[in-house]
Amino acid sequence: CSFLGRPLDAAALDAVVANASFVTMSHNPMSNFSLSPQFILDRRRGPFLRKGISGDWRNHLSPEQSQRF
Repeated sequence: CSFLGRPLDAAALDAVVANASFVTMSHNPMSNFSLSPQFILDRRRGPFLRKGISGDWRNHLSPEQSQRF
């Protein structure tokens, strides 16, 4: 807020924190690509925002894919 020169009161800051949470974002169609065409994200393969934990890519990429990445 300081960087942007837009001070927020405590209630507005709490609203930002709540809306930036993983749970809220995963249910928001504008942040989870649920409105995007299938050629951009095939939702049949799973949601864009899956679990909200770091490092889960290890469970989805082969060792070769991980090495290339």
